Amino acid sequence: MKRLLSTILIICVVSFAFAGCVSGMGGDNDYIIKVSGTTGLNFSGSYMTVTSNGNSTSKTVDGTVPTQYSVRGTIVSVVFQKKTEGGYLKVEVLRGGKVINSSDTTAAYGVVSVATQ
Repeated sequence: MKRLLSTILIICVVSFAFAGCVSGMGGDNDYIIKVSGTTGLNFSGSYMTVTSNGNSTSKTVDGTVPTQYSVRGTIVSVVFQKKTEGGYLKVEVLRGGKVINSSDTTAAYGVVSVATQ
């Protein structure tokens, strides 16, 4: 009987811990897409967010370095391309002020691709 109660208790603790981890992973977060590099560099592309309920939103942009975009979701994906041969383009995705992922390029008409997962 003692062994059965111990087993049930362990199963309950593991189940609650697992449920807490899954619910913590599934929530939406605030992100900043920070674009830096050569000041005045023109770029174009798009970014997409996926929310915890499975909805996705995509936005196409034409921008100039430096700039940033605020988004909310569980997954963020960014693809930007330089509109010129020269210059430096860097894209960072930040959550809570910390860089989650980044990529950069100096290639002619280079493409930068960044995702959170």
